[in-house]
Amino acid sequence: MNHMGEVFRAKDILKGRRKLIEQALFDLSPSVRDTVISILESWKGEESRDQLIKIIGKKSVEDVLKSLES
Repeated sequence: MNHMGEVFRAKDILKGRRKLIEQALFDLSPSVRDTVISILESWKGEESRDQLIKIIGKKSVEDVLKSLES
């Protein structure tokens, strides 16, 4: 379930899921993929989400965050 304004701790976001994230971002260039992973690792809630939307688009951000929730 996705809650508006939900806050994740940076360590929790990538815990055991780095490979999954890398696979989800496979189509991106290595530099963009590294930037996205860096943002996820230093998660700052809505600020980070907005940065990701600017980089990879809203649909991709929703897909990545959904995969992290499961």
